[in-house]
Amino acid sequence: YLIIVVGMAWLFVRLPSSFLPDEDQGVFLSMAQLPAGATQERTQKVLDEMTDYYLTKEKANVESVFAVNGFGFAGRGQNTGIAFVSLKDWSER
Repeated sequence: YLIIVVGMAWLFVRLPSSFLPDEDQGVFLSMAQLPAGATQERTQKVLDEMTDYYLTKEKANVESVFAVNGFGFAGRGQNTGIAFVSLKDWSER
């Protein structure tokens, strides 16, 4: 029992103190979740609009966008999608 308590205390001390990392990771995620019953084509259109927005309106900061239709952290289905947005190096933003 003592070993478990000491181990938990050691892990608690070693955990980061904030939710967000101290350094800029250079990547963020965008999720799209359409209403239930939305088709895969409709979801793809939304993902294309998201990609177009990041690559045109935010082009000063965005390096690339990789969008996946049918997958998201909320679950899988034809009404969900996720985009991985890679930012330019901090010195270029």
